[in-house]
Amino acid sequence: MRTYLSARRSTTVYDGVTGAVRPFPDATAGIVLALLLSYLLPARLIFPPLTTLGRPGVLLGLGLFVWWALSRLHPVLATRNRQPMRWALAGYLATLALSYAAGQARGLPALEANGADRTVLMALAGAGILLAAADGVLTRQRIDTVLRWLCWCTTLMALVALSQFALRLDLTVYLKLPPVLVFQRDLVGFDDRGGGGLVRVAGTAGHYIEFSVLMVIGLVVAIHYARFPTSRHSRQIYTTLAIVQAGVIPISLSRTGVLALGAAVGLFALLWPLRTTLNVLAVGVGLAALIQVVRPGLLATLRALLLAGERDPSVQGRLEDYDFVAPFIRERPWLGRGVGTWLPETYQLLDNQWLVSLVSTGVVGVAGLVGLLGTGVVLASRMFRLTTDRRDRDLAAVLAVTLAVAASSAFTFDALYFSTYLITIHLLLGLVGALWRVTRADRTNQDGNP
Repeated sequence: MRTYLSARRSTTVYDGVTGAVRPFPDATAGIVLALLLSYLLPARLIFPPLTTLGRPGVLLGLGLFVWWALSRLHPVLATRNRQPMRWALAGYLATLALSYAAGQARGLPALEANGADRTVLMALAGAGILLAAADGVLTRQRIDTVLRWLCWCTTLMALVALSQFALRLDLTVYLKLPPVLVFQRDLVGFDDRGGGGLVRVAGTAGHYIEFSVLMVIGLVVAIHYARFPTSRHSRQIYTTLAIVQAGVIPISLSRTGVLALGAAVGLFALLWPLRTTLNVLAVGVGLAALIQVVRPGLLATLRALLLAGERDPSVQGRLEDYDFVAPFIRERPWLGRGVGTWLPETYQLLDNQWLVSLVSTGVVGVAGLVGLLGTGVVLASRMFRLTTDRRDRDLAAVLAVTLAVAASSAFTFDALYFSTYLITIHLLLGLVGALWRVTRADRTNQDGNP
């Protein structure tokens, strides 16, 4: 696969203020490297003294944030054109800063203070990925480069998970490279679920739910490149990648993954041509039949999990969490107890990012997060309506759907704690900004506004 890891260090970008074409550093290589480090290395592999922040992908995200900030100070390199994703991110980070200040004002125990610092730095790492993508992925071809690498990274994670499920062999134990890295704590491992010898697996991700959501995102992106290939060989490759990713979603034994997949296909059924929808459904039925033959009982276990409803202990626990956190929310409704201060080991594991955000950052923080994700979905939807190129329209739909699915999936696990999810969601938001920039001419021709 062709890559831009050895591409030129800078290219040109249109300045919406001066009308000039000027050099600007391209961030494609850095973003691709962040993806490789996040997906190919186990989630709990870190540089020794840094805990969660020690993940190589997170450290690179922080480096990209510093790179972007320094480029803003340069009179030539700074890009001044309109970029809605920058404003949405600034609003979100401002809400975190307010919540952080509120937490410090009430006085924090050492553990909660460390949690607040760690969460803010994680948010800045995500911001680095978003800003590097929005302002540093400069052409339509580079957007494709990043997303194709995302397809390959999710597929490699899928193959690790497949080996775990089929062979009961955890390859993540051997992925300890470079040797200066150490495991923060025990690996995710296997989790018996449903009886019959079935185990749920997570590949290199930090949790089974995170793994299933990442596979749905990778699947949707792979389908896009199978539908709009550069050659017949490319169509075959990305169709294969899509099948691999779809095939491993059930082995996470996660309701979230199945519901996310159903939601994504349901949304695309409203956008795709009928023939495409029928082709995807036919492949899905064939894949389900193959899974039933190869591993009888897997689909029945998933069906039982989906139909268990409130009888399932994990569902009951999530419902009981609302009553548990209600007094904390009423005590500090606007800015919360302080960003990053809700620690499972001190209070309770909530398995709901939106509930964690509400109790820790308050209504203001949740509004900031909704604004960030909502801006991405709205921008992508607007590009879908206004862009005339079929390939760009489909990519805009892919970005809108994956962001919507990822945001809704956050109701079932504390999503932003997991760094691969965090990097992926910020990458998608950043690529919305990049696509917004490169399709600017189309929108100008449509409505007369830049």
